[in-house]
Amino acid sequence: MRKKRRYIAFESMRKASVPDVLQTINFLRASRPKVEQSMLKLVLYDENSRLGLLRCGHKQVDEIKASMSSARENHAKMVSFRVLGVSGTIRAAKRKFLALR
Repeated sequence: MRKKRRYIAFESMRKASVPDVLQTINFLRASRPKVEQSMLKLVLYDENSRLGLLRCGHKQVDEIKASMSSARENHAKMVSFRVLGVSGTIRAAKRKFLALR
């Protein structure tokens, strides 16, 4: 049976490059052992609008949202996030959370 996916729409609090966002996500992945490593993936990120989508498993949404909200900029490469919402498909996440901004 296929695993259920959820897409978390987020906004970075400062302008950051894709490698900076990936580094922060990898740090969050390492700091939360309950998160299934294979399901966590950066789907898209736009540097100009600072908006992005992160894929995770449906049972991990609360854990990921908590870790994204608690991430602080400890050094120059860390990015803090604001969670905009969660959706079951990429299309709906783009329509609901990313299109209006």
